[in-house]
Amino acid sequence: MSIRRCPARCRTSSGSTAHGGAGQAWLIDAHGWAPGLPDPRPTPLPRVDLGALTVEEGDSGTRTVGFPVSVTGDGTASVRVFVQDQGATTYTERLVAIEPGQHRVEIPVQVTGNTRWSFDARRTVLVKPVRGAFVGHYADRLTVPNDDPVPSITATPVTDEVSEGGTLLWQLTLSSPADSNVTVRGLPVAPDGVELSTTDVDETWFRQRVSREEPLPSRPLSTTGLQLVAVFLPGQVTRELFVQTVVDAETEPVERVRFDLANSAPGAPGISLVGTVTDGASDGR
Repeated sequence: MSIRRCPARCRTSSGSTAHGGAGQAWLIDAHGWAPGLPDPRPTPLPRVDLGALTVEEGDSGTRTVGFPVSVTGDGTASVRVFVQDQGATTYTERLVAIEPGQHRVEIPVQVTGNTRWSFDARRTVLVKPVRGAFVGHYADRLTVPNDDPVPSITATPVTDEVSEGGTLLWQLTLSSPADSNVTVRGLPVAPDGVELSTTDVDETWFRQRVSREEPLPSRPLSTTGLQLVAVFLPGQVTRELFVQTVVDAETEPVERVRFDLANSAPGAPGISLVGTVTDGASDGR
């Protein structure tokens, strides 16, 4: 900054002209004033984002895959990563250090393969900051698609022809154990001949399998919301389905019931159960 004397009608460096009578004026030239260094600004923290990963299961063995974590920015930081354990609801945690200039981290995760059918496996991965970082996308998944064939189901009649009061019984068998629940649902459909009605079966048995319906008035089972359900837990290969009939005072022709089974495992073929009930005394079951 400079200060100089300026006579009347002196033109300044900015182009303005002083006006007035005789005398002296002092011109302060602040054009070259330097403000000094700017105020310091905080350095932005590195940002951490989880990615997503899909890997093949394989038929055997355990291998380690790297779950991706991206880092934007620069600096030293640390985060804590939580990986859901395979086939469980628990998590394994790991403290991860991030070095300056590091823009990708891979978290080692173990994947075990086998030849048993299951639904696609999805494992949740979470991350939270510990020091020197902030987290954007904090949750994602490791997906392991199923690559094993769906087990087939066979139905073997144990008692598929009974007198009134008897119990129709079938055994269901999976061709191989599975790693996920396999649910089989049997829905009644109209069979050939006279169909078993709601008053031909045990009231308690009926109410346990139908929501908000009563046996009366009597009507064919195929017109109700009745379902037979069998759940194969992981490792199980046999289950049973049954229909409990009752004795009544009416003289009736031979009656039949049919259930078409649907499997929760995608692509599994359906099968049918057919039972016959004759008029007469209980068979003792």
